[in-house]
Amino acid sequence: MAEFEKVAKVSDIQPGEIKSFVLGNEMVAICNDNGNFYAFIDECSHQALPLSDGLLEGKTITCAYHGAEFNIETGEALCLPAVDGIETYEVKVEDDDIYILLPD
Repeated sequence: MAEFEKVAKVSDIQPGEIKSFVLGNEMVAICNDNGNFYAFIDECSHQALPLSDGLLEGKTITCAYHGAEFNIETGEALCLPAVDGIETYEVKVEDDDIYILLPD
């Protein structure tokens, strides 16, 4: 059964910021949208480049390399060149700790 894994502290990721972390065999990006934290695979579905290098505007992450956009809540691809969405992960915040639930 999958369990939440502590990844970072709330104070590590400022509003509007995206950071990348290694969890198991995955690179996971966590972003702070005005105190709401979202986690997703740190890999653009277009050419597998890191989304953590991109720009966060509201609930949209824009890949820094080719401009693909994704919804950080659902992982849905919002524009070309990406046609496939990205995997998102459940986030839990307890006190100053951020936890991520990765699938088995």
